[in-house]
Amino acid sequence: MKTSMNNNSPKHMVTLLCEFPYIRQKQNYRMKKYLLYIGCLLALATNSGCDDFLDKAPLDKLVNDSYWVDEVSLRAYSQDFYSTYFVGYAQDYRAFGGYFSGDSYNDDFLLTSDNVSDTNQRLFFPTTNTTGINSVTTLWTDQYKIVRKANVMLEKIPGMTISDEAKNHWMAIARFFRATAYSTLVKTYGDVPYIELAVVDAKDYDILYKDRDPQVTVVNKILEDYNYALQYIRANDGIRQVNKSVVGAFMSRNMLYHATWLKYHGTTVGPTSQPVSNTELSKFFKGAIDGAESVMESHNYSIGNTYNALFTSESLADNPEIIFYREYTTGIACNALMAYNAKEDQKLGGATIDAIDSYLCLDGLPIRQSPSYQGQSDPSIKNSFKDRDPRIYDTFVDTLRILNSGLFSAASPTGFASKKFLNEDWLLGGSPYVTGILSPADAPIIRYAEVLLNYVEARYEISKIGGEAFSQADLDKSINEIRKRTLTKWGETPAVSRKMPNITLSGNNIAVNNTVINDPDRDPSVDPVLWEIRRERRTELIMEGRRSDDLNRWAKFEYLNTGTSNNPNKTVLGAWIDKADYPGIAAAVKLFDPENPVATPTKGYISYFSISSPLRSFTKGDIKSERNYLRSIPAAQITIYKDKGYTLTQNPGW
Repeated sequence: MKTSMNNNSPKHMVTLLCEFPYIRQKQNYRMKKYLLYIGCLLALATNSGCDDFLDKAPLDKLVNDSYWVDEVSLRAYSQDFYSTYFVGYAQDYRAFGGYFSGDSYNDDFLLTSDNVSDTNQRLFFPTTNTTGINSVTTLWTDQYKIVRKANVMLEKIPGMTISDEAKNHWMAIARFFRATAYSTLVKTYGDVPYIELAVVDAKDYDILYKDRDPQVTVVNKILEDYNYALQYIRANDGIRQVNKSVVGAFMSRNMLYHATWLKYHGTTVGPTSQPVSNTELSKFFKGAIDGAESVMESHNYSIGNTYNALFTSESLADNPEIIFYREYTTGIACNALMAYNAKEDQKLGGATIDAIDSYLCLDGLPIRQSPSYQGQSDPSIKNSFKDRDPRIYDTFVDTLRILNSGLFSAASPTGFASKKFLNEDWLLGGSPYVTGILSPADAPIIRYAEVLLNYVEARYEISKIGGEAFSQADLDKSINEIRKRTLTKWGETPAVSRKMPNITLSGNNIAVNNTVINDPDRDPSVDPVLWEIRRERRTELIMEGRRSDDLNRWAKFEYLNTGTSNNPNKTVLGAWIDKADYPGIAAAVKLFDPENPVATPTKGYISYFSISSPLRSFTKGDIKSERNYLRSIPAAQITIYKDKGYTLTQNPGW
């Protein structure tokens, strides 16, 4: 039986599907009478036309005013927001939300199978504006339904007979979720129509078929909503409910995304993009900082001496780092991510050598700078994992686990088997939780370490466009706070405590133990300080659904490039192996040795160039590549506008 938090706890969880069964049934009965939103007009519809829709539901009024009675009705009405944004590990095979293979089009994870259906994987590079049309359509439709739902709340709350404090709180809830919906739309499409009205005259085509508003305009509206929510939402509204810290955490995440995207891309993608003023960018970076500081200054959260337990615990109720999480309960709602990390072939893909090489050594230096790195002469997993950032041991198995070797049932096509989402005590204890869709391990939705990383990146970025100077204090309250975490390697006897050393600001560089970090692998277009901030983020949040968005907002899709078949990049390479050590290995396992680039080497890095290269082709400056930073506006939606005599503009390159 899981323990529940009391109502004074600052941490909050959400149990989807099975939570509040009476409320959800009651809500469905009452709300099914409500009208569909203008979002259905804005969304790419099915084959039925808009006129059919207009015949079914007038848009110029709302019915069932008697529903809006008290806070119970508001709480019931708002529950659908939760199932949209707080998916956690989901509840099915190969559908893990943004975790593990759910966020695979990046340089951390090498997707070796296309048998994945997940609308979060927006970074697949389609060849036409009809590729993946269903996922694009669903996202557009679903987000505008949320916008509509929030706008209805905002219209109805002022007339309710509840206290002013309650009105402000529930309006904050509505504005938080509206901001989150528009954040999702902007991340996906850039410019989008911004609608604040819940009720529109069915014949007011100028509103119904308005063209897209500029991204900067919409982001300003998003910031207004987040600021309102942060000011008026309750610090604590009970378990399973959004509170001030949840708002601050998501505000830090989404405003950082928008600020950096606009900084590195401008107003859109391609040659028509225009720079965004530093005044606007500073406002958005400050929004990210304000959100993060509201969480940090609450003093309700801290970094504990756990890492793997953040993702593999039956209950996250008492974990000091968790701000919001999804609860899973045996017999009600469970997930399959544990099984996929425990006993089944991780055949969807695995970590790249590029991701593994990004982990620092235990002395805080990069592998090509550290004298303690032991993978130079023998790059095998066992050797190269020695004396590394201890998070690597809580994330990956430190022995080769390769598919098609005849040795392991639980293995990875790249040789780097994930155990970030595996409870090894459950595995060795024979727990049923590690099989099938039976894991009751709670899923962290957002956690304190990410907030600290959002803060430090926003602080550095704003300092470069006229904001307050970046300082050692910024590092101490963020990255160095995370590095207070002391970890032991599971199963090691005797147990050895390991922690990463603090970093210090040294002019325009980062130093550790008085040695300036000089990483030969640093992207020369990225400042040394920012490079290390981004590295810490990559290491801490690996396989948690953030990396693909990060590459998008930094305008770094070139990191996905695969190279050529006879000279592949590290983003399509796995672990180093010597086939002589594994006589049962299948001939189909291809290798690449950069020191000996022959056609069929017997030792080298596992290569998946031929599978991954079509998915990751990118040429900087080419509009056919650059367009993929934004998705295509659904073609059928453009046609709907055209049929009414209006224009819905398409994104550049589509």
